[in-house]
Amino acid sequence: MIVPLLVSLIVSTLPGEAEGEAGYADYFARAEAMAAKNEDAAAIALYREAERFKGTPESATKLGKAYDKMGDAASATLYYRLALARAPEASTAPGLAQLVGTHLGKAGAEGKGLVEVFAPRASKVSVQGREYPAAPVALFATPGEYEVEAVFPSGKKSTRLRVKAGQVASLSFEPVQPPLLSTEQALPEAAIAKGLTSDEGPSANVLRIAAIIAMGVGVAAGGAGIYLGVDSGNDAAQARNTALPRSERQAFANSANAKAVPANALMIGGAAALLAGGVMFIFSLPEPGKK
Repeated sequence: MIVPLLVSLIVSTLPGEAEGEAGYADYFARAEAMAAKNEDAAAIALYREAERFKGTPESATKLGKAYDKMGDAASATLYYRLALARAPEASTAPGLAQLVGTHLGKAGAEGKGLVEVFAPRASKVSVQGREYPAAPVALFATPGEYEVEAVFPSGKKSTRLRVKAGQVASLSFEPVQPPLLSTEQALPEAAIAKGLTSDEGPSANVLRIAAIIAMGVGVAAGGAGIYLGVDSGNDAAQARNTALPRSERQAFANSANAKAVPANALMIGGAAALLAGGVMFIFSLPEPGKK
């Protein structure tokens, strides 16, 4: 593929902090120039290089959109999720959350889940034997257990990852360093020996429960608003019926107005609660690079 090839041609040494701002600005500007010319593959390679200097919500969002244009929905979802994790309160967050939900929903309908593998400094990453020249790696996969391997200059690390339809299985490798130290996010050998997998963890958390409640409230409020709206519309129609006495028409008009106000409030509030619940549900999914 063009994108992995372009990425692999870029120097693989990670920059120091002093170079971060300048390096990021340089590669980001070059990526923007390529994107303006619709050179999406080149733009992706440059945006990813900018990410090596400094990861920002903007660069992650740009990568997500570029991957979407290239038809790589899995990588697009990964970078949209990164952008959300970096700036959950940004004005763009609801739109990004909707894109994530759309991609995950479509994958779930096809019986697939999202695999995310983060491996800073790795020279090679493979998932179930398929090699990728640069991390992070994202793909939609059918349910099952997958062997994931990352090769670092100091050694090789591997683990297993279980994929479930419609869910995110995210894994982060840290380089192997002598003496070997346990990593925070890769699956420990003891856990593997017990048959545990990286995506196992606590059940539905508080945020997800709140999301479900908010969406339920939103649906209920919207339904009540629609009912009142229809009732208000019927009263308004009667108010325009010239066959009725003036006093009855006025009464119907007053009733229509009285029902229209709460109907609008309920529908607007229900839509807001439904949207907020959807956003919270997306945020309740595992963060990129975490289990």
